[in-house]
Amino acid sequence: MDISQNINFRLKNIEIAQSSLTAIDYALPDDVIFKFNINIEHLVNIDQNLIVIKPIVAIFVEDEKSILANLSVNLVFEIEDLASFAIEKEVKLPSDIIIAMNSISISTLRGIMFSTLKGTYLHNAILPVIDPKSFHVNK
Repeated sequence: MDISQNINFRLKNIEIAQSSLTAIDYALPDDVIFKFNINIEHLVNIDQNLIVIKPIVAIFVEDEKSILANLSVNLVFEIEDLASFAIEKEVKLPSDIIIAMNSISISTLRGIMFSTLKGTYLHNAILPVIDPKSFHVNK
């Protein structure tokens, strides 16, 4: 497979899959440090040329163990001739394409988080810029 080959893909759909905000009975300090637990799942449908990327984030504060909010989004990408990248029922896309789709997904999640959390006590819980190459792959 030639890594430099032109692969046509497009973002076909964006769906908020899950969004929850925990009610708290105390005020967060102005200098609160938010922590984010981020995971990304990839779901593949070769027959329909689709990959669904599901970034999932949990928000909490440094000193607390309880999760303040959860948000997950489904980003549906259509990849032209996805079956040509299937090897023994496993899709093997070039890493630069996966990184691009992960980057788009994280950036979209950040925007949805900002919009969803606006006006709540988590208004300032802005997802930092993340290098999509830093994610570890679990199969």
